[in-house]
Amino acid sequence: MTNMSRLDQTPKTTRPNKGLSRFLTFLIFCCAFFGIGGIILNQTVLKESFTQEQLNQPKTLKLVTNEFNTVLLDAAQKNGLPQSVQVQLLSTADVKTDMTKTVKNIYAFKDRPLDSDQMVEQMAGNLTAAIPSNPIEQALVKTAVAAVQPPLKTYLNDQIQTPYLAPMVSELAIMTSVVNIGMWIAIIMGIVLLIVQYAVSGKFRYLFGSLGAALAWSGLFLLLGTETAKFSGLIEEVAQRAGEFNTVIINYATSVLDYAWQISLITLVCGVVLWILAKIFQKVR
Repeated sequence: MTNMSRLDQTPKTTRPNKGLSRFLTFLIFCCAFFGIGGIILNQTVLKESFTQEQLNQPKTLKLVTNEFNTVLLDAAQKNGLPQSVQVQLLSTADVKTDMTKTVKNIYAFKDRPLDSDQMVEQMAGNLTAAIPSNPIEQALVKTAVAAVQPPLKTYLNDQIQTPYLAPMVSELAIMTSVVNIGMWIAIIMGIVLLIVQYAVSGKFRYLFGSLGAALAWSGLFLLLGTETAKFSGLIEEVAQRAGEFNTVIINYATSVLDYAWQISLITLVCGVVLWILAKIFQKVR
C-alpha cells in the first residue's frame, strides 16, 4: 500500500511552456506554408526547364502551330497574299524552335523575348517553297511574300510581343525576386523557430511533434488551395485573356497544380507521420 501511494504521488511530466510552445508551432506552420509554397513555384512557374517541357508536349506544339498559322495566314492575306495560297506559314519544327528561344529569353528577362525577324524568315521560306509552277502565279506569290513580311513583323510585335510577352518578362522578374526572398526568409526563420522550440520544450519529442503538426497543417492548407484553384473556374477565367491560346494556358496551369498537389500531399503525410511518431514516443517515455 505504501508503494502504491508513493506511485500515485509521483508527479506526471507535463510539457513545459505549453502556451508558448503552441504559439511557436503556429509560427513554424506559417514558415513551412510559405517555404513549401515558394519551393513549389520555384520548381514549376519559375523554372525554365519545367516550362520548356510543358510547352514542348506534342499536343501543345500542334495546337500552337495551328493557331499561329490561322492568325498569321489571315494577316498575310489581308496584306496582299493571294487567297489561293493555302500553306502552313510555320511548321511544327519552326514553332518548337521559336517557343524554345522565346521561353529562354523570358527567363533571361530580355525586354523583347520574341524573335520576330526569325519568324518572318521562317514564314518567307515556307511560302517560297510552296510557290506554284505557273509563271504568273510565281510572280504574284514572290511579290506577295516580299510585301507581307513587314506587316507580319508588325503583327507579331503589336499583337503578341507588346501586349503579352513584354509584360510577362517584367512580371516574372518581380515574381522571382519576391518568391525567392520570401521563401528563404521563411526557411531561415523556420530553422530559428525550431531551435527556439527545442530550447523552450527541452526535448526532441516535443520538437518533432511541433514540426510534424506544422508540416501537416501547411500540407493540408496547400492541398485545399490547390483543389480550390483547380475546380473554382479561376484558371479558365484567367486563360480567357490569352485569346486563341487559352487552351495552352489551361494545360500549363493544370500541370503546375498537379505538381503542387503532389508536394502538398507528401508534406501532409510526412507531417502526420512525424506527429504520430512523436506522440507515440511521448507515451513510451
